[in-house]
Amino acid sequence: MATTTSRAWTFSRSGSPSDVLSLTESRPIPSFPPEPALPEEWVLVKVAFAGLNVGAIFQMTLIPAFLRNETCIPEMDLSGVVQDVWHPHAKGNNGDESNSATEGAGPVSPSSAESNTQTRFRKGDKVMAMLPASHALPTGTGALAEYVAIPARFAVHKPTSAPFADAAGCLLTGMTAHQQVVESGIKLGDRVLVNAASGGIGTLVIQMARQVVGPEGFVVGICSGRNTRLVESLGADESIDYTQYNDLPAYLAARFRSHPFNAVIDTLGHQSLYVHSPAYLVATGTYSSVGIKPPDFSVPNFLRAVVQMKLNEWWPVSRWLGGVGRLWRVVSMMEPTLEDRQRIADMLGGSQIRVVRDSVWSFEDVKEAYAKLGGLHASGKVLVRVDETVGDNEC
Repeated sequence: MATTTSRAWTFSRSGSPSDVLSLTESRPIPSFPPEPALPEEWVLVKVAFAGLNVGAIFQMTLIPAFLRNETCIPEMDLSGVVQDVWHPHAKGNNGDESNSATEGAGPVSPSSAESNTQTRFRKGDKVMAMLPASHALPTGTGALAEYVAIPARFAVHKPTSAPFADAAGCLLTGMTAHQQVVESGIKLGDRVLVNAASGGIGTLVIQMARQVVGPEGFVVGICSGRNTRLVESLGADESIDYTQYNDLPAYLAARFRSHPFNAVIDTLGHQSLYVHSPAYLVATGTYSSVGIKPPDFSVPNFLRAVVQMKLNEWWPVSRWLGGVGRLWRVVSMMEPTLEDRQRIADMLGGSQIRVVRDSVWSFEDVKEAYAKLGGLHASGKVLVRVDETVGDNEC
């Protein structure tokens, strides 16, 4: 590789993205093979696009220094092109084991002790990846860098028909959406209510829920008035503009009490919707949520939200015992499997889902992109073009 340095956004103290992020212009490209060399396949990726997630704001704001690397690069979702592949048992051109498969991947020599070893990726492969916090925080690795070196198990091949931008915007949100739909227990013909239906997760939940309940089912999305057409174009039978109601749960109760939903999927975490859900959710229905949205990104409010989540999760459902009366399930995809990632890639490649782009920002404007995301009113995904030579719709 001709260059030895690259650009990356980093933070080394806690705070809001606007306060703690800085653009490092000459950060060393990750060493490859990695040090120390872990016994698995690794890939060096030149990043094309990164997808922003609210979880990264929480990591910057709330994670104390002793729980992360001294200097961290934020974000988990990326797409790009493999620059190098390494496996401890693959052979390079000189026949040595533990070598970089720079010129391509494939089976090693039969004389090797690991004769069946085959790398999943080759130099030049187009990939999409999601980095779990368990790897990103201690290593400082993140998607907002021009180059990343990561275990290959965090990546899958990008569908040939999918733009790099869409590939960077659907793994974490897609896996979360899929798990929420699964946890909700909906089936063919069911009625489902989706909160925050125009967000990064919500736009995918609407599409997945529509496929599950079929034309016989009924899908309602809650969003702002400016996004009602978007939500209905994704598969909702009806959209509700929450800005028109001072007491949204009361409206839902009046409107749907006689014909309640089989499930509520909350992609934002609205505690009031859950507390009042017995008025519009069947007794056997599940309230599937991503958690509870705190009023801001402060530590006290975050801790209060965590405590309430645990109460929702652990307190008896029975109203006689002080419960809400409806089952509450929280979904988190911080440690997804390779199978989870591949499922979403297949959905994207098979046109089962489409990524709604709120906006695409230049690499220099990451702070402004986070300001848009942090307002919690984005319609779809907020994306960052890391490689300025890659177009919005380039596949």
